[in-house]
Amino acid sequence: MSATATDPEVLVLSGSWHKTKSELSFVTRVVAGAASRTGIVNVVTPIPADATEADGAFDVRGIGQSPDGDWPTAGAARWTRRPSLGATWILDEPTDRARELLAVGATQPIAYSIAPLADTHAAVALPTLPLIPDSTHSSHVLGVHVPINPLAGEHRHGGLGMTGYILVLTDRSANPAVAPPTDGVAWLTSRFHDQYVIVVEGGRAAVWRGRALRGVVEVDTRTDLWRLMAHAHITVDLAPGDIIARECIESLRFGTPVVAPVGTTGAAHAQAGGGVTFTDAPGLLDAVEQLLDSTERARCAGRGQQYAEALYGDPAAFVAKIARALWPPVPSGQVAH
Repeated sequence: MSATATDPEVLVLSGSWHKTKSELSFVTRVVAGAASRTGIVNVVTPIPADATEADGAFDVRGIGQSPDGDWPTAGAARWTRRPSLGATWILDEPTDRARELLAVGATQPIAYSIAPLADTHAAVALPTLPLIPDSTHSSHVLGVHVPINPLAGEHRHGGLGMTGYILVLTDRSANPAVAPPTDGVAWLTSRFHDQYVIVVEGGRAAVWRGRALRGVVEVDTRTDLWRLMAHAHITVDLAPGDIIARECIESLRFGTPVVAPVGTTGAAHAQAGGGVTFTDAPGLLDAVEQLLDSTERARCAGRGQQYAEALYGDPAAFVAKIARALWPPVPSGQVAH
C-alpha cells in the first residue's frame, strides 16, 4: 500500500526533525513515515527557504528561520510549495510560532499535534495524537511503531558477565566512571546490596554492587542498549521521554517490566500492566522489591509484553490507525472535500 497523486495530503511542520537524538524527532519521523503509506506527506522545517534536503523517503523543505534558528514569523515565512487547502497539518510541537504559521497558512485546517500544548490557556488548542493510553482516550490509542531487534535477546552485552540485574536509566549525561551515583541509584545499591545495579548515562553503563563501582562498559549503539534491557530483571526509567517513553516500550517488548515515576509518560505503560510506579525514594525501593519477586515479575513481564506488542510492535496496524485518524471515512451520503 503506497500513496498516489490522488491521495490526501498531510503537511508535517517539524521543528524537531533534525534533532535526531530527541524522542520528539523519533516519533515525528515514525508518524510521517506511517502517513506516507496512504497519503502524500510534505515535511517543512525551519531551515533557509531555498533549501531542500533529501532525508530518507522525504524531501525536507525550508520555510525560513528566525535568527535563533526557530520558526520565522508568519509574515516572514517563504513557502517553496504551499500546502493544498484540504491538507491535514501535523505540528510536532505546537509552539506559538508554529500555530501562527498554521493559522495563516491553512483555511479551515484539520490539524493535530504530537507534543502536548504547554499553554493550556492558548486561544487555539490542537488535539494531540493519542499515542499512549490515558483516562480520556484509552480506547482510541493509536500507539506508534517502536522497532527493536529481537536478536538482542539472544546474546547479552559483550562487556558484562551477568544477567538478571536491575537496569537504571537516568537523564544525566555525566561520565559514570567519575561521577557519583544519583540519589535514586545510591538508595538502590544500598537497599539491594546483593544485586547488580547497572546505570546507563552518558553513553556508558556503570556496574554497581553494594554501593561500590565494579566497572564501566560502553553503550555505543541502540543494540547495546537493547541487549542490556533484554537481559535485565527490571528496567527502572527515572526520566522517561515526554512523548511516548520510548525506552519503557522497548523494555516491555523484550519482556522486561518497568518501574517509572508517577505522572510521567512511562507511568502509563507501567499502569497498563507492564510494571510498577513510584512517587518518592521509599516508593522506588518498594516498587523494585515488588518486581524482584519472581511471580510478580513474570506477571508484569507477560502482560507488559502483550500490551507493548499490540500497541507498539505492529507497523501495519499503526499505518492503518494513522490513516483512519488523519483521514476518517466520509459518512454515507456526504461528499468529501
